[in-house]
Amino acid sequence: MAISTDKVIEECSDLIRFDYDAIGAYDQAIDALKDPQLSQPLTSFRGDHERHVTELSALVRKLGGSPPQAPGARGFIRKAMTKVAGLVGPEATLKAMKSNEEVLNKQYANRANMDFPADVLSVIQKNYQDEQRHLAWVEQSLRDRIWEHTPAHP
Repeated sequence: MAISTDKVIEECSDLIRFDYDAIGAYDQAIDALKDPQLSQPLTSFRGDHERHVTELSALVRKLGGSPPQAPGARGFIRKAMTKVAGLVGPEATLKAMKSNEEVLNKQYANRANMDFPADVLSVIQKNYQDEQRHLAWVEQSLRDRIWEHTPAHP
């Protein structure tokens, strides 16, 4: 049984808020990490979250809803936690981003198999693949401790 249009709008709007939360956290992480080996992938991931907001917002509008325009309260908390981690160093920053991406992966996973209309489900599944890729990179970077192996820049 298909879920109601109102439920689709509600679920997509919740994902939009989570993606806004992620954008704020990525802003803090990118500011904290001066090493391009760390900041460039994070800048790309931030762009994915911006695309998620744009695509999900378009779907919400198409369904007659009004998408969120800013993060919720939890977004400010995540942003602050990431900023504090940035003051500690690259490992703490990446650990904060790992926590953020784990939350996003869970949120997208919870919705990736819901009975959404095909166009909505397609966007959610594609975004979920992005989230899995982000988390895999952060986890691998933490395992490899890549901030310790950065070549000196001329």
